[in-house]
Amino acid sequence: MKKFLALTLVAALAATAATGCGKSDGNNASGAGGDSGEKVELVWLSQGVGEDAWEGITAPILDKYNENGKVTVKGEFYSFNDLFDVIEVKIASGSKDYDVISVDSPMVASYANRGMLAPLDEYFSDEEKAEFAEAGLEAGIWDGKLYAPPENTSTQVLWYNTALLEEAGITVPENDTTNRLTWEQVAEMATQAKQKLDPDGTQGIYGIEWQQVSRVYQMNALPNSMGGLNIGEDGFTVEGVINDDAWVKACTWYQDLVNAKVVPQGITADETGDYFYSGKIVFYQGGTWTANNCDAKGMTTYAFCPSPAFEGYEDKVATATGSWQFGVNAASTHIDESAEFVKWFTLGEGNDMWLEANGDVPSRIEKLDEIINDPDAPGYLKIGAEEAKTTAFPRALTPGFNEYQTILGNAWEDIRNGSDVKTSLDSAAKQITDSMAQYK
Repeated sequence: MKKFLALTLVAALAATAATGCGKSDGNNASGAGGDSGEKVELVWLSQGVGEDAWEGITAPILDKYNENGKVTVKGEFYSFNDLFDVIEVKIASGSKDYDVISVDSPMVASYANRGMLAPLDEYFSDEEKAEFAEAGLEAGIWDGKLYAPPENTSTQVLWYNTALLEEAGITVPENDTTNRLTWEQVAEMATQAKQKLDPDGTQGIYGIEWQQVSRVYQMNALPNSMGGLNIGEDGFTVEGVINDDAWVKACTWYQDLVNAKVVPQGITADETGDYFYSGKIVFYQGGTWTANNCDAKGMTTYAFCPSPAFEGYEDKVATATGSWQFGVNAASTHIDESAEFVKWFTLGEGNDMWLEANGDVPSRIEKLDEIINDPDAPGYLKIGAEEAKTTAFPRALTPGFNEYQTILGNAWEDIRNGSDVKTSLDSAAKQITDSMAQYK
């Protein structure tokens, strides 16, 4: 049924695009309201849960912006998956129905490469760009141009079940971002806990799991933390990148833990949370939102610390990052006004309101510093804010990200299931290389 509904949505959107419905053609108006002084209405295409998203978070922010009386913005919200369909059908066809677009960070390069986004460098000075944390800004750049500044970001923390560790007689050493645990230490503690709590495997307890197992968003941080890259500087090259020594070493380390049954097989990314919340996983690498999920599930025996480093690579720590960026539809008849709204929502009062209402990790250095220096901020957010400034490592910046994440995600799953590491990575590199040809 879901597939049928998605196809129906795409067909309907295609029909709308074919009939040319939407705003009339015209030159871009300059300044708020254009030279004629007439009012301008912008349409923001975003993701959210219908009226809940509108009334709960977004409406007050847009109401504030709309007080200017010259340029008003209304939102049009779709589910996460449907948003991508709308962008592919409407924006890719040159529709002028939308002005501002919420862009998932790894898709910036794809949309920019296809001419779907307007470059925004003229609207953001170098000083304003420097207000963003490096990883968030980098995620919005393609081919040297800024196309989509960040709305917010995400960071990672190592969570652990204090009750399970206490039962196993294990104490986590004191640590912080200047003196991190190593992955080798965590693996040793996880192995000891597994042997103590579930020696015959009948209790379903595991030592370590990754929140988004087999997904490049999180798993790539392992080879990244050994100095490995996600893709070449050209945004296309993967041969000699995702199958180099750093990748082979990190993936082998991971596979060894799976083979030792310290890390589970068969659990999907959608299921890992329930395993941790129900006391079946000792160490859990996950986002800062994990605390709220633990609280909602009634889990009280959890603690957290910074993401670990690999021994000998303490200066290479990389943490998964990325979230939503703001782009301007290249076909919009109101690019100037749209860019001003984007700036307000990423650097101005709109961003302040969004962060306060939604609780996301900021992309702005000033706001990250506020969290770090706030004595009342939760400890995991303080860690997350530090990581966002120092260790955040963007996903592959490439027009072929969809193919990249699918192929490499399959390779991660194959490695988890016991396939030869080097063979899996070599095969993934070849497949991705072949798929990139269509974007050059």
